[in-house]
Amino acid sequence: MDKNNDGIWIIDPDAKTVYASEQMAKILGTTQSEMFGSQSFSYLFPEDLDAAQHLFNTKKRGDNNAFRFRLRRKDGSAVWVDVQPTPIYNAAGIFNGIIGTFTPHV
Repeated sequence: MDKNNDGIWIIDPDAKTVYASEQMAKILGTTQSEMFGSQSFSYLFPEDLDAAQHLFNTKKRGDNNAFRFRLRRKDGSAVWVDVQPTPIYNAAGIFNGIIGTFTPHV
């Protein structure tokens, strides 16, 4: 697995993008500036929203198990990624978001 293909995506507790690496933007066929502040769920197909919401909720509770998921690129095409999520908590134990490493399947 070539780690140079991995994208990094950080979302806040509301699932909005606070950071996306240049490679993450490339995976999604967009730019870092277009991703900043955007709802992460906007990069999904409508039929995958329920599954994505369920995954987000499990990650909020501390689950850091990797998973495979389909994302929607800016041009509407699909890209499958392996995701390694790391939930983020502040010192008081309050959920602050998720850092994800995304490895595309080509």
